[in-house]
Amino acid sequence: MAAYSLSAWKIIPQFCSTSIPRTIEFYTKTLYFTLGGTHPDDDANTAPTFCSVFIGKKADANIYFFQTNLPSSGPNEAKEDRGAGKDNQEIFHPSSTMIALGTMELDEYYNILVEKGKAKITAPIEDRQWGYRQFTLEDPDGNEITFFKFLEGGNPESE
Repeated sequence: MAAYSLSAWKIIPQFCSTSIPRTIEFYTKTLYFTLGGTHPDDDANTAPTFCSVFIGKKADANIYFFQTNLPSSGPNEAKEDRGAGKDNQEIFHPSSTMIALGTMELDEYYNILVEKGKAKITAPIEDRQWGYRQFTLEDPDGNEITFFKFLEGGNPESE
């Protein structure tokens, strides 16, 4: 079979949330993302069950959140202990993703988050042996986001 080259230009991770309103509040007020939309729509009289948040030009870094009613394994529970719930009941497991920031933005963004003290930083900023400078944070549901930049050559955006 011959190799075929595709032109991918975006990936949108999908996370679960135990509270869409709390997720919106955290991502827009604590992490400075922009709310892309909700479902039901913003003007509906019912609580949203979906939201989209983004940062970057043209929503370069976009995350979709879907409401879950599954019990959580808990963000404080050790990852290796996150299995099925009582009686093998299905439970919600947090997800993770990585977002590349402009070369000059990573340290500035990290310092703002640390200064504000509202984001739970789970891995402080540091240069890693695989060629990234990165830090990781956790949202209220235990979902993790690692923000990074390339050490050699920088990222495509210099902002």
